[in-house]
Amino acid sequence: MNYYNYFTEIEEHFARRRGKHLLVSPMDWSLIAAWRSSGVPLHVALRGIDRAIDSFHARVSRPTARVNTLFYCHDAVMEEYANYLESRLGDQPGNPVESNGGPGKKTILEFLTSRISEIKALRVKHYEKETARLTEVLDRVRARLEEIAADLEAGQRIDCESLERDLAILDERLVSELSPAISQEEMAAWKEEARKELKVYRKKLPKETYQKIQDNFLRKKIHQHFGIGELSLFHL
Repeated sequence: MNYYNYFTEIEEHFARRRGKHLLVSPMDWSLIAAWRSSGVPLHVALRGIDRAIDSFHARVSRPTARVNTLFYCHDAVMEEYANYLESRLGDQPGNPVESNGGPGKKTILEFLTSRISEIKALRVKHYEKETARLTEVLDRVRARLEEIAADLEAGQRIDCESLERDLAILDERLVSELSPAISQEEMAAWKEEARKELKVYRKKLPKETYQKIQDNFLRKKIHQHFGIGELSLFHL
């Protein structure tokens, strides 16, 4: 992955997570360059950013509070990178792969290969200029899945929890970009279907839980519409 794409992915992910777009500063740009020069893989950097911002919101109750610089995320990124390096040491080729009780390497690689193939197939259907934005996102998600698969292939240990976080980042990006390609009529029909199915639970569930279930329902519909399986180990 070239420097420009590495920078863009981190900048866009940071903007999404902080909740309001903010052009990164020249100092932040230098920090991204330092991460890349140190060998921090993109998905590890994104995982560290998520960890830092999640921690920030857990400590700060004000809904308007935001992280204003990538430097806030640096320690978390470096900790994730240290964990990443540790997971790749201490084993010799041929030793059993550790997966913390989760699925094995072969199963996960087959899962990733299937998702990559589905994204490639969808990419072929959306080559026209009017869908340039969508095809660009599909290419970037595919490239990051291929990077994750290559890292998994090379490593001896599997951290399923970290892998699931990486996949969740990609799935969120994929769904957010695919959603606008759904017609308003179809999206409205899905929401009505969800409302009917969840009607009996609406008064029994907390509002946030109800909304999360509805969002997950719509997420599944979007994946089915475009023929791409959900990016989660829970769907192995």
